[in-house]
Amino acid sequence: MFALIPVVLLYTCIKAGNRFVNLVVLSGVFIGILVSACTAVFSYMHRIPEYAFLPNFLYFFLKFYFVPMIFLYAVYFFCTKDDVTVRLKSFFPLEAAFFAVYMPYCIYADGSALRAFFFLFAKPVLCLSMIFYCSIFLNNIFYGIQEKKSAVYIVNFISFLLVSAVPAVLETLWLLNFVEIAVYAVSVLYASGALAMFYVKTRQESRYFF
Repeated sequence: MFALIPVVLLYTCIKAGNRFVNLVVLSGVFIGILVSACTAVFSYMHRIPEYAFLPNFLYFFLKFYFVPMIFLYAVYFFCTKDDVTVRLKSFFPLEAAFFAVYMPYCIYADGSALRAFFFLFAKPVLCLSMIFYCSIFLNNIFYGIQEKKSAVYIVNFISFLLVSAVPAVLETLWLLNFVEIAVYAVSVLYASGALAMFYVKTRQESRYFF
């Protein structure tokens, strides 16, 4: 829960060989601390979930995954004056740094989650995988827009939405005690796909991160 994303971020910074990526990471960490502090002060994390898929899915998807990810990146993308290519490549280090703080806080704030294997080990892997998937599809979306290839950006936009929903779906199914071994099996497949894409991408571009 605490080590996975920071270790990957350290690898990102070393591979980048660029000081700018360090500033992006520090910005993500700072925003993660700020959002976590505001959440601690102005909201109550513990909840009694309904035994229903949709309410729980929407709760996890909107509060812990999709909305924080999109809002953070939208603010960064439209408030910085860097080249579009740099802003696109900033997605992964920025989001990973943010979730490296925000995700452990959310797990810690819900005391019961600290006793669950899913939250301590599976959720960090799913979160990291989601960020990497989304970074790939986001780059492809902008490529499709620039090249005016509607099929490319439509397919990648749909893929972006689907991969960002998977962690919330799996967390909801786990919460509802749906065949636990199936939840973990799908989690492994999801993470394996992200790892494979990561390997291919870094082989194609020696400096995928900046």
